Parts: sequence; structure tokens; C-alpha cells
Amino acid sequence: MNLSDSRLLILDDEEGMCKLLKSILSSEGYEIVISKSPINALELISTGHFDLAIVDIRMPEMDGIEFIKRAMRIKPRLGFVMISAYGSIGNAVDAIKLGALDYISKPFDKEEIKISIQKALEHVSLVKENIRMKRELEQLQDIGQVRFASRQMSEIMAFARKIAESSLSVLITGESGTGKEVISRYIHECSSRKDQPFVPVQCTLLPVNLLESELFGFKKGAFTGANESRTGLFEQANNGTIFLDEIGDIALDIQGKLLRFLQDREIRRIGESKSVTLNVRLISATNKNLENLIKEKEFREDLYFRLKVFVIHIPPLRERKEDIPYLVQHFINEINKNREKPLEIETKCMKQLITYDWPGNIRELKNSIESGAVISENNIITLDDIIGIRENIQYETTSDLKFKDLKSSIIENFERSYITQMMNTHKGAISSASRDSGIDRKTFWQLLKKYGLEPENFKE
Repeated sequence: MNLSDSRLLILDDEEGMCKLLKSILSSEGYEIVISKSPINALELISTGHFDLAIVDIRMPEMDGIEFIKRAMRIKPRLGFVMISAYGSIGNAVDAIKLGALDYISKPFDKEEIKISIQKALEHVSLVKENIRMKRELEQLQDIGQVRFASRQMSEIMAFARKIAESSLSVLITGESGTGKEVISRYIHECSSRKDQPFVPVQCTLLPVNLLESELFGFKKGAFTGANESRTGLFEQANNGTIFLDEIGDIALDIQGKLLRFLQDREIRRIGESKSVTLNVRLISATNKNLENLIKEKEFREDLYFRLKVFVIHIPPLRERKEDIPYLVQHFINEINKNREKPLEIETKCMKQLITYDWPGNIRELKNSIESGAVISENNIITLDDIIGIRENIQYETTSDLKFKDLKSSIIENFERSYITQMMNTHKGAISSASRDSGIDRKTFWQLLKKYGLEPENFKE
């Protein structure tokens, strides 16, 4: 929303005040409509579009407080600024409680009224932007905890769905914080194993001497402190999925036991002489270059080839910045579940978040939004509330990623994702896919060509 294009309604029974306000605000580029009657103003609101109403508190037909009550029933998202020569704390409190964005007493300074109107319009713009984003978010890919708009993530999710039913191992690569566990859970949830256990293991959190016993279990008396037998995580994941995060950090001797499992589908508890056959799908993840580790003799090459039957690489957030607004809105929605008043984010702040490179990826973004929510005032997160990144953000009016370009990118990625989903659902049958989507066959075919989607790739 371009604030200078805003349409304002001035409601005051004094003709001189109406002319003064129009003179001041017209110079800012606003479109001004004047009414000296509250009844007439309500009719104007019901039939036309306004971004903000500037309302006098004392008028013959009804006072400004009553006017706001009635106007909000007609247009709930209309912004209000109260103005009066009879300023009082009581009137101000009543107006703010009803939803007025500011309260100014006559006589006022010209710059004061300009600043007040600009801030009120910024708030109105923020509310509208959040509503628009929520609507797009509902239409966009929204799978479990995965929120995305980028083409890269659309292709990743389509591939994850294709391989979900297989029992072959998957290796997920990418920087720390990119959401590797989320993708692994999605693969599990898309498979016939979804009602069976999903067991995530953070390999770096377990000491080397404990990782083996945690993964494979042990027999009572197998070592000092083994006072009873214990089932390992692999057995707990039987018929389901086990996810080994940061697999590049595990010791070579444990790598050998993982290789045996992938070859024979068997594990042996520490201290046991018999093996146990299991039906477990292994998904692993790493933020390291395993090929370099192989050269350095820190990772087994035979295990590497067993792990990488299917490979998914998740790009860092800086390479898919169009996902940022939807991730932010998702985190805010989660926070709002435990708040009485909904939290919002300042539009200016959102634009700056998009320009930042997020070295900690999604995890850093989530932590920043959660910390910002704690210290924010007036239920709006501003850039000053985002601890840890505001010093690193370049405050520029332009950036490599224009916000209007982001909108176009979002629409295109949504189109591509939606067409892909329809073709997957209907196994490449264009006629039934176009019919189900409500898009005529010719247009549907044009969209396939536009995004380079070959029908043959969707057939079984």
C-alpha cells in the first residue's frame, strides 16, 4: 500500500476545520473526502473505500465515540483518528479502547497532524498486509511444519513425496538450521509408515561411548553399569523411520555397524550373540561434506554410498528469501495461540528481514521472531525488537530483492507448485488434472509449458 495514495474521510461539523485539514493533508498527496454530518459519513463509508477517518469528538447528530462504534460495524478494518477542541483523558481512553489509532486536541500543529496521520496509515497498511499474507499462506503449500513459496522447496517437497513409499535410505544435506529434520518427518508422514514410530537422533548430543548403546541397545551385564537390558533406538523405530542427524560426526566403529544394518537389516545389542532383524527406514542428515571426510579417512566410503540412495539438498534461507514472509507469519501464528491480543509485524521490519542473509537459517529466524515477540510493544514487532540482527542489516531503500518482485515470485511459485501437485495427483493425466483444478485444458497446458513441466514425468 502506497501511503500517499490513501483515501481519507474528514468528519467535522465545522466547515473551517474541514478546509484546514484538507489543505494540510492534500499537500501530502492524500485523496480527501469531507463530510459535516455523521449520518452522511456512515453512508459514505458503507458505499465507498476509505483507509482512514479523521473524526471530531463533538457533533450535533452523534458524538465521535458513537460514530466509531457504528462505523466499525460497517467497515471493521477502517482506521480512525479522533480530533477535538474538548480534549480530555476520558475521551482519549474511550476512543483508544474502541480502536482509534490516535487522539489529537485542537489547536494542533500542522506537522503534528501530518505525523499522526502517517503513523495511523502505516498501522492500517500493516493490518492489510498481514491479512493479505495470511490469505496467500492458506493457499500456499502448507505441509505439516513446512512453509514455503520458493521453487526450490516446491521441487524438494515433490521429490520427497515421490520417494516416501520406498524403504531405501535418504541422505539430506544442507547448512545447520535449514529444516532437515522437518523434511525427514514429512517423508515419514507421506509413507505407509506414518502410524509407526519416527525416532529422531541428534548424534552430536550423545557422547561417543554412549551412542552405540543408545542406537543398538545392550544386554544386562554387558558393561559396568548395565544393570538391566535395554532396547536401542533402532528397535524402538521398528516398522517406522529412524532419523540420524549430523551423521558425519559419528565414530568409525559405529559407522561399521550402521553399514551392517543397511546391508543385512540386522542389529546386535551390545553383549548379545544373536542379531535382531528389523524393518526400519534410515534417513540421515549432515551439514558436512562427506566426500571430504572420506578423503580424510574420517568417513567410510561404502557407508556413504549406502546412505545416499536418495539425496535431498536443502538450500540455505539466503537463497530462497521468498520463503521468509511465510515462515515469519507461521511463527507469529504459533505465538498467537498463547496470546490474548494477536501479534503483528511491522511492514518495514518484514522488508528488512527479507534483505538479511540469516546465517543461522530458519532456526535463527524463528529465535529472532520469538525473542522479538517477548520485548515488542503494542503487539507489533519492529526491527528494534529483533535482537542480534539489527546491527547487521543494511538500512537501504532498495535491495537486490524488491518487495514487488517478491510478490510476483510468490505467485509464480504458487502456480508452479499447484500445477505440479495436480499432475502428481492425477498421474500425468492433463484432462482430469485441469478439470479438478477448475482451469480449462488449454490454459492448463500453457502453464505446463510456462514452467517446463513435462507430462511424461508425472506418469507411473
